[in-house]
Amino acid sequence: MTMTNNAKPAADPATDESRKTVKRDALMAIEKQWQKDWEERAVFELDMPEDDSVAPEMLHDKHPKWMGTFPFPYMNGVLHLGHAFSVSKIEFAAGWERLKGKRALFPFGFHVTGMPIKAAADKIARELEMFGPEFAIPGENEGELEDQMEEMTVDGAPKAGGNFRSKKSKVAAKTGNKKYQFQIMQDQGMSNAEIAKFADPENWLKHYPPIAIDDLKAMGCKIDWRRSFLTTDHNPYYDSFAQWQFNRLREMGKIKFGKRYTIWSAKDGQPCMDHDRQSGEGLGSQDYTCIKMQVLGWSPEAEAVASAIPELAGKKIYLVAATLRPETMYGQTNCFVGTKLEYGFFQSANADEVFVVTERAARNMAFQGLSPTDGQVTKLGSISGQAIVGSKVSAPLSRYSDGVYMLPMENVLATKGTGVVTSVPSDSPDDYAALRDLKKKTDFYGIKPEWVESFEPVPVISTATYGDMVAPALCEQLKINSQKDRDQLAKAKEISYKEGFYSGVMSVGEFKGQSVQEAKPKVREHLIACGDGFAYAEPEGLVMSRSGDECVVALCDQWYFDYGEASWKRLAEECLAAMDTFGEETRHQFQLTLDWLHQWACVRTYGLGSKVPWDSNYLIESLSDSTIYMSYYTVAHLLHRSLDGSVTGPLGILPQDMDDAAWDYVLLGKALPAGHAKAEELVELRRSYLYWYPVDIRSSGKDLIQNHLTFFIYIHTALFPKSEWPRSVRTNGHLMLNGEKMSKSTGNTLSLRESCDLYGADATRLTLADAGDSIEDANFEESTANAAILHLYTLMEWVTEARKALKQSEVSPNETVKVGDIALRPVSSPLSVADRIFNAEMDTLTIATGAEYEKTMYRDALKSGFYEFVKVRDWYVNVTADSGMHPELLRKYINRQVIQLTPITPHWAEHIWKTVMGNAGSIMDARWPADLPAEPDHALIAVGDYIRKTVRSARDAESAVQRRNKKKGGKGGIEVDLSKPKALDIYVAHEFPAWQEEVIAALKSHYDAAAGKFDDKQIVASLGASGMLKNKKVMPFAQEIKKRVALTGAKAFDRAVYFKEPELLSEILAYLKRTLEFDAVNVIDLTNPGTLRDDQIKAAEPAVPGEPSFLIYNL
Repeated sequence: MTMTNNAKPAADPATDESRKTVKRDALMAIEKQWQKDWEERAVFELDMPEDDSVAPEMLHDKHPKWMGTFPFPYMNGVLHLGHAFSVSKIEFAAGWERLKGKRALFPFGFHVTGMPIKAAADKIARELEMFGPEFAIPGENEGELEDQMEEMTVDGAPKAGGNFRSKKSKVAAKTGNKKYQFQIMQDQGMSNAEIAKFADPENWLKHYPPIAIDDLKAMGCKIDWRRSFLTTDHNPYYDSFAQWQFNRLREMGKIKFGKRYTIWSAKDGQPCMDHDRQSGEGLGSQDYTCIKMQVLGWSPEAEAVASAIPELAGKKIYLVAATLRPETMYGQTNCFVGTKLEYGFFQSANADEVFVVTERAARNMAFQGLSPTDGQVTKLGSISGQAIVGSKVSAPLSRYSDGVYMLPMENVLATKGTGVVTSVPSDSPDDYAALRDLKKKTDFYGIKPEWVESFEPVPVISTATYGDMVAPALCEQLKINSQKDRDQLAKAKEISYKEGFYSGVMSVGEFKGQSVQEAKPKVREHLIACGDGFAYAEPEGLVMSRSGDECVVALCDQWYFDYGEASWKRLAEECLAAMDTFGEETRHQFQLTLDWLHQWACVRTYGLGSKVPWDSNYLIESLSDSTIYMSYYTVAHLLHRSLDGSVTGPLGILPQDMDDAAWDYVLLGKALPAGHAKAEELVELRRSYLYWYPVDIRSSGKDLIQNHLTFFIYIHTALFPKSEWPRSVRTNGHLMLNGEKMSKSTGNTLSLRESCDLYGADATRLTLADAGDSIEDANFEESTANAAILHLYTLMEWVTEARKALKQSEVSPNETVKVGDIALRPVSSPLSVADRIFNAEMDTLTIATGAEYEKTMYRDALKSGFYEFVKVRDWYVNVTADSGMHPELLRKYINRQVIQLTPITPHWAEHIWKTVMGNAGSIMDARWPADLPAEPDHALIAVGDYIRKTVRSARDAESAVQRRNKKKGGKGGIEVDLSKPKALDIYVAHEFPAWQEEVIAALKSHYDAAAGKFDDKQIVASLGASGMLKNKKVMPFAQEIKKRVALTGAKAFDRAVYFKEPELLSEILAYLKRTLEFDAVNVIDLTNPGTLRDDQIKAAEPAVPGEPSFLIYNL
C-alpha cells in the first residue's frame, strides 16, 4: 500500500478542548495572579486610622469609612450560587465605596449555631452503627432499613466545590427519592473513611469554613479575613460576646420567662425555630378557640362503635371544633365532619371527659396541657366521620339549645383544626351554601330531613352593607348556587370576614351592640370561663424539623424575646423609618413583620451553641445569637486570628479577659471597673468599634425580613444609642438558574466554586450583576456568563492594542498613528463634532453609572458603565475611521472603562490598570473620576442622537426602496437599481409646517403635566373647531406627539433644533457615505435649495427641523 504525504494528522481532543477555552483560561490566569497579589499585600485588611490630630468622634469626617455585611452562611455545606448572589451585593458596594475614597470594610463570619450540623452528625453516627464503617446495606433488608431510617433524613454535606443537596421531605422520601446521609456524601466524592469523621460535629466546623473561604477568595471578594470567626462556644471570644448580650437583654426585660405557645419538635425535645426547619420557615402558631360540644345522642352507627369501647363508659364525650370566630357561635345551626376522615376518642386532662378530634389535633393538644400526660396522646379508640353523621350535640351559645346535628361536608381537612367544623350559615358563605345543598338533597347526601329542615340561619352580626345576614346576601349577590362554586365562595368568604370584623356589630348575646373587634376576645373569655371552650393552637402550616419530625405547637415554660412589646416596637419602627431600604417593597415587608411579630423562643436544648449564661442546661437559639454580631466584626481581628479563637490576637487579650464589664465598655461605653487587667488594650477595641460602627448596609435575601433582619433592628435599638443604629438594609430575591428554580432534584444547581471553575471569577461576577437587583427573583444565565468571557477578553485585546497606539502617539504626537485597527490623529488636532459628542456621551454614561452604583442597582450600572459605554466607543471608532480618534479621548475612554468595571470585574480591571496601562498603584486605590461635569451636556447628546437617527432613517428609506422594487418586479421595472452606483439626497428643513404647530398648541393647552394626561375630548373639539381634522395627517401626527410626551414628558412639545443641521451633516459626510454605502451623499438646505427636479421636490416635502427626508436614485 502506498501512503500519501498529504495525510492530515489525527486531531488531538485535548488540544481541541483547550482551544475552546483559551479566552476563559487567559482570564482565569489573570484572576489567580491578582488574587495572589492582593492577598500578599493584604489589600483588603483595613484598620481604623491612627490619627491623634482629631477626636475619635471626628475620625469619620476626616477618614470616611464604610462597613457592609452579609448574613453569615450556615456551615453544613459549600456556598452555592444563591449565596454568591447575595454576597455580590456587598462585594460590589465595597468596590464602589473604595472608588469614593472610603475605607470600605467587608467582614465575613460563619454560623454554626443550631440543629442542622448536630442532626446530620447524629445521623452519620446512627448509620455507622447500622451499616458499619463500609456503610454496607444488606440487600434483603434494604427496604426494611430504609423504613427505619425514614425519620432521620437531614441535610447533606457536600465536598468542596460540589453541589449542595438538600434533604427531601418525608413525602418526597416516600416517592423513591430518599437517601441516607452517607449516600448523599458519597455522591459528593467522599470516601467512607472521610464520611465517618462527620459523625463528630467538630469535623463539620473544621471542614466547611476553610472551603468557603477558598471559594470566596476564588471569587475575588474584598473580605478582611482577619475578622472571621465561628459562632458557638467553639470560639470562646464569640461565646463571651453572645452571653454578654443575653445578660444585658435579660436585665433590660427584653428576655422574659413564662408559658407561651411555640413551634415544637417532640423528637428533638425543644422549640423548632426557623433555622431548625426542613420546611415551614416563617410559619408561626395559629390561635384557636376550641368549642366543646357534648354528645347528646349518637347515630346508630356511632353508638355501636362507642359502646364497644369500655373506656368510654360513664364519661362525657365531646366533639371538639376549633374556630377562629368564637363571636359567631350564637348562630350555630349544625356541625360538620369529613366523611372520609378518621377521628379518635382521646382522653382529655379531665378524667371524665373524652374529646373526639383528629389524631393530628390530639397530638398538638398533648403538648398544651390538654391530655393526661404532657406530650403523650391517650387514644381510647377510633371512629369514622361517616359514622358520626346524624349524631346530636350541644351547641354552646346557640339559639338551638336542644342541640344540633352532625352533618357531612366534602372539604373538611385533616390538616387544619380538629376535623370538626362549626356551622354558622348567617355569617359564613361556605356554611350557608353547604346547609342549603343539604336541605335540597337530603337523600343524595344520606341524611334525614329532620336534621336540617327546622334549622334556619340565625342573625349574629349586623353590617351596614349586608344587614344581619351577611352570608345569604353575598351568596345571592355573587350568584353562588352550591358548594362547588369554590372561586366565588372564596371571594365571598374574604368579603364576609373583612366586613364583619372591621364594621360588624353584634346583634345577639351578652355583648349585643358592641363591635365585633370588641366582642371577639370577650366571647372567647366567656366560653372558656364557662367550661364550654378552651384555648388551642397549632402550626399555621406543615412544619418539618431538620430531624424529620412533624412539629406541633407546645405550651411550655421558656425564655423568649418579648418582640412586639409596645415601647420596644416603637423604637424598631423609628429605626426602620430612618433606614434606607433601597425600595418601598422591602420597607413594606418590614412593616408587615413588625405588625405580626411577637414573642420568640430564644433558647433550646439540642444542637450547637453558646450556653445561656444563667442556665447552662440551655443553648442560645440560632437566630438569637446572630442579631448584633456585626459589632463583633469591629474588634474580632484584635481579639483572635483564627476562626475558633485558638490563636490570640495582637493585643494579647484572652477569652477570660472579655467578661461582661469588658464588653460593656467596648460596645456600650460604660466605665471599666478599677484595676481591670486589660484596661489599656480595651481602649483600642473601643476606638475600633466607634470608628467602624454603625453598619452602613446589611444585604440579605428577602426571606430573612420575617426573622433575622427584624431581630437585627430590634436588638440594635435595645442595646445601642440611635447614632449606632443600622443605616440601611438591602434585600434581594432568590436566584434562578437559566430561568428555572435552582433544585438539586432536577440537577439545575451550581455552586460558587463550580461557577468560578466553569466561567472564571469575573465572568461569574458580571453575570451575578446582570442577574437583577430588585426584591423579585433574579436569574443567572449561563449563556450570559459565556458571553461575558468573550466580551471581557475582546475588550482586553482591544485596550491592549489601543494602549500600544497611545504609546506610539506619545512618541510622535504630531503624526497620525495606526496600530492594527486603532487609528489616532495628531494630539494637537482640534476636537471635531464627533469628538465632542463622544466626550459628552462618556460623561453622561459615567454620571449614570455612578448614580446606579450609589443606588446598588448593579445591572443598570453594568448597562451604562459597560454595555452602553462600549457601544458609544464603537460608534466613535466608526465615525472617526477616516480621520482617526483623538488620543486624549481614547485615553479617557480606557481610564473610565476600567474604573467603571472595577467593582464588578476587579481582576480584569487590575490587569488593564497595571499591566496594560502601566500604573504604579493598584486599581483598588483608584478613585472615581473627579472631572465630571455637574450634569450631562444635553445639547451634544441631542446632536449624537440626531446623527444616529439620521443614519437609521436613511437605512429605512433604502429598505422602503427595496420593498417597492420587489413589489414592482415584472411590472414596469424597479424604482432604483441598488446594485449600481447610487446617490442619497438629505433634505434639511428649518421650519415646521403651520398645521403641525397648531396641533402642538392644541395638545399643550389640554395637557395636565401634574397628572401626565391629555384631555382627548377637548383636543378633538379644538382641532375640529379650527377645521384641522379635515387634514388626514393631523391625527396620526397628534398621536405621535402624545407618545413622545408619554415617554419624555412635556419637553417633547419643544421640537426646536439647537444646532445647524446642514453644517453638522456636511462635517460627517465622509462617515455617512461610508456607513450607508452610497457613492454620493448630498445635503440640501431647503432654505436655499436651488433648482430641484419634481422627484426631489416631492421627496423634500416630509422634511421638518430635526427630521430630514431622503431621496435615493442611481447616478
